[in-house]
Amino acid sequence: MQGRCRGPASWLPVVVLIVSLLALCGQAAAEPPALELPARGSVAELKTHSLVQFDPDRRLRPEALLQDVSGFKAFDPAMDRQAPPSWLLLNLKAAADSDGHYVLRVSRRFFTRFDLYAPGADGRILRRSAQALAAVDARTVGREFVFDLKLSPGETTPILLFVDLFQGSLQPLELSLQDAGSFAETRANTYLLFGLIFGILLALILHNFVLYLNLRQPGHLYYVLAMSSMLLLLGVDSGLLQNYLLPGFAQPWLARLNVLFAALMVLTIFLFFRAFVDAERLVPGIMRFGRWAIAVLLILAVAQWFAPPSLFPYLAVGSQLVNVLVFVLLLVAGFLAGRRGSVEGYIFLAAWSIFMISAFGRTLLSLDMAERNLVLEYLMYFGAVAEASILGLGLAYRVRQLYERHAIALREQNRAARLANLDPLTDAYNRRFLQTFLDNALNDARDGNFNRSVLILDLDHFKETNDQYGHAAGDGILRELVRRCQNHLGQGDVLCRLGGDEFVIVTSGEQSGNGLDLGRRIVQDFSDRPFEYEGQVMPVTVSVGVVSAVSPRTTVSDVLRMADQALYQAKRAGRNQAVLFDPDQATPFRHGPSMTPPREKET
Repeated sequence: MQGRCRGPASWLPVVVLIVSLLALCGQAAAEPPALELPARGSVAELKTHSLVQFDPDRRLRPEALLQDVSGFKAFDPAMDRQAPPSWLLLNLKAAADSDGHYVLRVSRRFFTRFDLYAPGADGRILRRSAQALAAVDARTVGREFVFDLKLSPGETTPILLFVDLFQGSLQPLELSLQDAGSFAETRANTYLLFGLIFGILLALILHNFVLYLNLRQPGHLYYVLAMSSMLLLLGVDSGLLQNYLLPGFAQPWLARLNVLFAALMVLTIFLFFRAFVDAERLVPGIMRFGRWAIAVLLILAVAQWFAPPSLFPYLAVGSQLVNVLVFVLLLVAGFLAGRRGSVEGYIFLAAWSIFMISAFGRTLLSLDMAERNLVLEYLMYFGAVAEASILGLGLAYRVRQLYERHAIALREQNRAARLANLDPLTDAYNRRFLQTFLDNALNDARDGNFNRSVLILDLDHFKETNDQYGHAAGDGILRELVRRCQNHLGQGDVLCRLGGDEFVIVTSGEQSGNGLDLGRRIVQDFSDRPFEYEGQVMPVTVSVGVVSAVSPRTTVSDVLRMADQALYQAKRAGRNQAVLFDPDQATPFRHGPSMTPPREKET
């Protein structure tokens, strides 16, 4: 009897043991597996190694969650499509041979709330946050938030994340872990790349600003404004602005600044396009519609600055959509302007297409319409450099066009001035040029002497030859006279036709003492090689009168009269010779009295 009663009682310890083991197994099943970290390197896709617990009303406490993990479940890929605000639990086991210093890298997204809970040095749980409209308790490196973690080597450390994304899913959430040493190298390479990109943009901005100061072309000004806005936008996007320039009190406004800088960039690009392509003339309809879109964009940009946090995401998304609309309008306008004959339209189309593709990729990421990858994350930086470079080359093309038009206008102006000062028959300078040239030369004399020689040439027996052989022969003789004289002139010497068969040579200052020699060489040239016309020798010689070293107070008329007096002396001496002016043999001037008052003596 007693043996039968002892039977059931003997099973009780076994039942208790089995129940305890089942409870322990159930508790162990809820524990997240420890993720072993390498001593050097990185681990990506951390969220797939996590346990997740939904908390749409944020009622759960992190301390309680770290003690009781029964409500967590393994990450489900369906959470990438839809998920309320959630807690993510990770058990991290640092490598035994590591120093325990790691960094958690979180892709920058529009976090309504992001909190990291990890044990501090004293064992207490520390909270650090990264959310859109608040100060960020993390470093910003490129397109990532970076949190420093100190883990005990060889031991398992739990960390807890609370994530609330505007998109309502976990798809935008990208988590990775990397040891601090290799991350320092990654950060250095990232900043080196940013330095190169920002250096190129700054150089292009400064170059075109200098061009604007010199040329005052509105296209260069709008280029500077547009690229400066883009530089600010990329500065916020890369984290450089908030890390090194932005004061602490402005950190909560970063998301709003990002929207504002994007709107300013689109506005200034629109103004640049209008000036660069002459869009108001070529595509007035699109420009009219574009102005309305820009007005809406500016309203949204201003409204989001003052909007409460609950409305900000919708205004920011609306601003991005209007940005895309303006992007498309500018593409169409550039294409149509190019079709209508504007090379600048095609240049803008090429530049803007590259940037639009890169910006469109970023928009897809922001709207949770594409999976994250490094190409889409950083494509906008390379697109910005490509756009700025192509538009800078386009402005250089415009400057070259302006230079060529100016050079053509200057050549035409010089040609007109030259024609106004040339004798149409012989291409020698005319009497008006001679008057101005001699007057300026006399005014420029500063050492008390007029260091030039003035020669008057006259053809002997020209009237008889012209009457006998005709005007065509006479014109040919005059042109031949000019051609031969130019063979004897030095640099700075000037040959002018005074009228009829009289010509004047004004030598440069270096040849003032050789005026008589020059006259004799010209006379000898025509003596050795007589004029010929249609195979007949023309009985024409040359007489030359020379005047040298006159006072700078002498007038132009006086100089010409003295040279003419020397010519008269050569004629009287038998022609076909050069004679230096001799005041002792003065005779009445053939050119009449002076029409210029005498110069005052310089004191």
